[in-house]
Amino acid sequence: MHKPELLAPAGNLEKLKIAFLYGADAVFVGTSRFGLRKYAPNFSLAELAYGVGLANQTGKHVYVVLNGFAHNSDMDQIRHYLEELQEIGPSGLIIADMGVFQLAKKYTTLPLHVSTQASVTNYREVQLWKDAGASRVILGREVSVAECRRIHEHLDIELEVFIHGAMCASYSGKCVISNYSSGRDSNRGGCCQSCRHRYDILEPETKALEYSAHIMNSKDLMGLSMLGDAMEANIASLKIEGRMKSNLYVANTVSVYRAAIDETYDRLQSGQKSDSQEGYEKRLSLVSNRSFTDKGIGGEFGYDSVHTNFGAYEKDIDFIGTVKQVAVYEAVFIELKVQVRIGDHLHLHNSVGERVLFVVNEMWNMADEPIEIAQANKLIKLPYISGALQGLVISKTISQLAMAS
Repeated sequence: MHKPELLAPAGNLEKLKIAFLYGADAVFVGTSRFGLRKYAPNFSLAELAYGVGLANQTGKHVYVVLNGFAHNSDMDQIRHYLEELQEIGPSGLIIADMGVFQLAKKYTTLPLHVSTQASVTNYREVQLWKDAGASRVILGREVSVAECRRIHEHLDIELEVFIHGAMCASYSGKCVISNYSSGRDSNRGGCCQSCRHRYDILEPETKALEYSAHIMNSKDLMGLSMLGDAMEANIASLKIEGRMKSNLYVANTVSVYRAAIDETYDRLQSGQKSDSQEGYEKRLSLVSNRSFTDKGIGGEFGYDSVHTNFGAYEKDIDFIGTVKQVAVYEAVFIELKVQVRIGDHLHLHNSVGERVLFVVNEMWNMADEPIEIAQANKLIKLPYISGALQGLVISKTISQLAMAS
């Protein structure tokens, strides 16, 4: 048994830094080319090179996604892109398409990981990918830990599974509803999340409404209860979904799973039973979610895996901003995402998962003018907060936000 890698989403360079600061062992990232998050900020090649350099300095890893479904018109571009990635030298490439996989073998020497988009669900297919040169297989989200154990009974290869985040209603993302409903190709980065919508079922002749529900809206995955089983199944990497989610989501989720993985591993090594996960579950529930299920990694999906009556995201805290710079014992510079006022009670989320409460008694704009209200998307200066570090995130409780509005 070994401690699995904690793999976090990084939609941009700032999130990469946050993920590493809060305890991730590795991140998965994309550029604007050949990934499945077309509308995320993504990385420029220069930012990717910087992120890879930062990871190398700190003993961490960066994996680049090339998991979009490639067409003939993409082939020449992909070849040139692969040559650029070879120069940058990430720790691995995440690929779903066998044609792209073969190109990556030809034009790079980088480790190749099979994307969950390939929908690998059995040991024979894992063997085929291993024979083709894959060093890791990211299994379909429908594969349980018990099935991972059976795969390892037949062959030795790194397996990766999702441990937390949004779940797709189709088989590992192979969905075309968005193509028909919005003209956006789900498998080339354009998904508009049609499965999250409410649908009306009408009587065919009279068109009378018979039923209305979010019939495909999966609950989010929370795999805390499966950590011990995942370790005993020798799963190499536990992956958090969410390249398009907020800095707060990345910080909170990574810090929770960092602590939970470390505690679970230590207990198993000493022969103790795992302690209650209740505290960790509460912390994960604080941040925007669709309620949770452990199905997929924990077993087969069912009706209780779907949030049929979805009204709004569930959350107790909201993302306020990110610490951009700290002048020790003098000031903290924060980039805001929402409005902040004098008198607001905010929380600084430190890198070990604690929330440090502080009150905004004074603040200044970048011209050093005192202000009572700071608008969203502005950089402000606050008095020094003990323990503040660049990259830490700030939140506010939902009840306070409601009172402020």
